Amino acid sequence: MELFTWLETTAVANAIRTIPWIYPTLETAHYIGLALLVGGILLTDLRLLGFAAKLPLKSMLGLLWFVWAGFAINVASGTLIFIYGAAQFSGNPAFRVKMVLMLLAGINAFIFTRAAAGDGERWIASGHVPPAIKLVATASVILWLGVVTAGRWMAYV
Repeated sequence: MELFTWLETTAVANAIRTIPWIYPTLETAHYIGLALLVGGILLTDLRLLGFAAKLPLKSMLGLLWFVWAGFAINVASGTLIFIYGAAQFSGNPAFRVKMVLMLLAGINAFIFTRAAAGDGERWIASGHVPPAIKLVATASVILWLGVVTAGRWMAYV
């Protein structure tokens, strides 16, 4: 845990701790990134699961750039927030659950990306989503809601 203690003593951590507007700005950025990331994913996953079936799948997949923008914002803001309190966060069970769920969600996203790159054009054009993709979409909804929940619980456990 020496690494985490060291992170908290860096100039970056000190700036976050001592300049009043930095931490709230990071928190705000994290929530905006979260809205883009999880909002875009949930809308796309729900469409893949058959909700709002009149919306073309190709249009829904166009939301994915919002997802990537949200992901980039959250990686940057989350890393800086972590540096601020690395020792405390690393020992938090909710943080650990959040990281595991994020890893699983990433693996799930990789599976979806590979499937869409394979025969995705066919099922996107037809609007018929294969059962395996529906399973991936269901897992995505569960995993990302778990990430959000664990993130909120970090302040209370």
